[in-house]
Amino acid sequence: MPDSDRGFTLLELLISLTIVAIILVLIFGALRIGIRAWEKGEAGIETHQRRRIVLDLVRRQLVSIVLRKIKEGGKEPFFLKGDDKSMEFVSNMSMVPGNSFGMVYVKYIIQIDDEVSKEDSSEKDRLLFYEKNLVLIKKDEDISEADEDLFYELIPRAESIIFEYLGNTDQEPLEWQQIWDPEVEKRFPVAVRISVKEKSDSAPIYVIVRLSADALS
Repeated sequence: MPDSDRGFTLLELLISLTIVAIILVLIFGALRIGIRAWEKGEAGIETHQRRRIVLDLVRRQLVSIVLRKIKEGGKEPFFLKGDDKSMEFVSNMSMVPGNSFGMVYVKYIIQIDDEVSKEDSSEKDRLLFYEKNLVLIKKDEDISEADEDLFYELIPRAESIIFEYLGNTDQEPLEWQQIWDPEVEKRFPVAVRISVKEKSDSAPIYVIVRLSADALS
């Protein structure tokens, strides 16, 4: 009788240890999933905040746009010019440490990033930025054809980035156009809108910069 009791107790012990081991595996698995989700969430928040900071800097540079004709080296005056994937203008605000004085020529371009990541294999947009002080622009220099190696990356990967321009506030609803040609418009747009969509299922972030009333003339 004692021997049978001892055997039954050992069996119970083995079963108990097995159950405990299974519970521990489940607990540690849940913890691992939770930690990964937390890390992913923290990374997402950090990316979102960084993009908002970048967009605020772009907004400030647009707010400081020079709303008057500027001739450099006898060439045609600088106006705001752009389409849905590029934009160039002259601003009183610099974002590059070396351009701490005077007006700067600014160009933003949006390129397709076809690099495949583990999380997402689809193509993404990336926002690049170029800036040069007007004083340093040579007379025969085609500033609009700056080498891409001179561009700074502001937003590495986003679902979509779009530039849009408002030419008339009398229309209802407002019509944002994706091309602004100064040779056709002969003026600045009333406002510029930048939309950044981080993921395919997320709402876009809009940055709208209203330019001075002088832009109408």
